Amino acid sequence: MTTQSLPRPTHHAAQAHEPPAALRATGIVAVLVVVIAIVAIAFALPAARSKPHDVPIGAAGPQAASGQVAEILEHNAPGAFAITYYPGEAALRDAIRNRDVYGGISFGPDGRTLLIATGASPTVAQLLNQVGSGIAQHAGVALHTEDVAPPTSADPRGAGLAASALPITLAGLLPAVVLVLALRRAVWTRFAAAVVFAGLAGATIAALLRFVLGSIDANFWGVAGGLALGALASGLSMLGLGSLFGRAGLAAGSLLALLLGNPLSGLASAPELLPSGWGALGQWLPQGANATLLRSTAFFGGSGATMAIVVLAGWAIAGAGLIVIAAVRDGKGGRLPG
Repeated sequence: MTTQSLPRPTHHAAQAHEPPAALRATGIVAVLVVVIAIVAIAFALPAARSKPHDVPIGAAGPQAASGQVAEILEHNAPGAFAITYYPGEAALRDAIRNRDVYGGISFGPDGRTLLIATGASPTVAQLLNQVGSGIAQHAGVALHTEDVAPPTSADPRGAGLAASALPITLAGLLPAVVLVLALRRAVWTRFAAAVVFAGLAGATIAALLRFVLGSIDANFWGVAGGLALGALASGLSMLGLGSLFGRAGLAAGSLLALLLGNPLSGLASAPELLPSGWGALGQWLPQGANATLLRSTAFFGGSGATMAIVVLAGWAIAGAGLIVIAAVRDGKGGRLPG
């Protein structure tokens, strides 16, 4: 008995089932427009809706004078500031150095002093300067201003740190993508490479901030270590998603980092200046925690960095856990899906 094979569909027959080129082009354009709109909203909306929400500041000195400050601030900017009262200027300074507050006003025997911390946030420091000027004009007295955490002379506006937000995000994202796609079966080699890269990336970015941009001038190794931890948290979480879910995991992690993590990091302004609730969310993501850790190590000797370190360590551990799960599932080769 002989069998007769069916004729294979020709190239022209296959093309007949495809939508017309004009229709496909229309669909591609529509999808790209939606993508661009989403990216624009993710990056522009936080800036466009930026305003202070319960920015923590302090007031030191007589309770009556401090209370007047609270009344003036609440009248001029309702809900913008959350004031903590301190018994004296020394206590207020300690609170600023510990990153409990961004600054404040001290009422002492020698007059009124506005204490700011540009290193914590140049935007908030500028805002406090404006507030201080308004209070001084209202009271008709002079107001002395002192920067407790001043910026470097080479970068007085702190532009270098603010501009480093995207490179820091990419330092955690791109290596994981490349390692997953290039080393599809070598899960532990990818893991080791990501750890080594995180250390090198932290030192490299710190060196650029110190020796090229001049944005930091102290605690170089503390800054490098903090940046390395941030790169490790982002990199291992991305690597874990890629190892367990393949390209879909990489896509989800990239969208989370670029569309949420980077715009909500607060490095360019402050978490309290982002839309209400979104700034707090950003601090639970690697990029936001890394931003807080960077400012703490660069200008405050590491003070106020505990929560950021905990968040970053949590992301790193979670990423490592995903990698282990992927390795156990796929065997020692660590073969990727898809």
